[in-house]
Amino acid sequence: MTRAVALMEELARQRRPVGIAELARSLDLAKSTVANLCTALEGTHMIRRVDGGWALGYKAVELGQAFLAGTDVVEEFRRTAGTLPLGAQETMLLAVLEGVEVVYLARHDGTQPVRLASDIGRRMPAVVTALGKAMLASLPDDELKKRLGLVDELPVITAKSHRTLDELRRDLDRTRERGYALDDEQNTEGITCVSVALPGCPTTPTAVSATLLTARMTSELCEGLITDLTVLARELSRTASL
Repeated sequence: MTRAVALMEELARQRRPVGIAELARSLDLAKSTVANLCTALEGTHMIRRVDGGWALGYKAVELGQAFLAGTDVVEEFRRTAGTLPLGAQETMLLAVLEGVEVVYLARHDGTQPVRLASDIGRRMPAVVTALGKAMLASLPDDELKKRLGLVDELPVITAKSHRTLDELRRDLDRTRERGYALDDEQNTEGITCVSVALPGCPTTPTAVSATLLTARMTSELCEGLITDLTVLARELSRTASL
């Protein structure tokens, strides 16, 4: 069961058809073992054959949607995001922290002509996202140290990405002090994101964010979005049942 879950997680990360040999290398398993797992999972429609490789199947999507439909915090996010004074116009995301990765749970598409969003279910390194940094900063020191110990190498995606763990820790310290996280083009050039973690979610760290073109971000808009996100985070924390 554990190997089957690991295989499906790897397909989710790759977001493309992956062959047996590549899966075997990624999972450090024998090709025969991976082939048997794929055959078994194909029989349950959890994965499918695509272009000579394997990808997630419709059953995985069905289960994921069933989870989201039954999660109170997702429904509350969808209901509340559109009522925020400034946030309603922007792309907003809800995510949880799994290890040192961000997993996107829900998205609100604002009214801006350029929509900036990540696919639901997508995973991203927490250290280069405002959502991830907000959730990491919300952890107790011992838990934060444990999770950062899982980071072998910081992903350098743009010129503004952190190069060292010391830089990251200083950023997380600032995040704790001011109450929100900032991604100022550390993930994508030309894109700025602000995020606030939900209070009182120690078991499953959760956060909300607003994403927009850097050219549109002013100090006044940033302050207004932080206010909206703080209100949203507090509201969601009352109904969180992840």
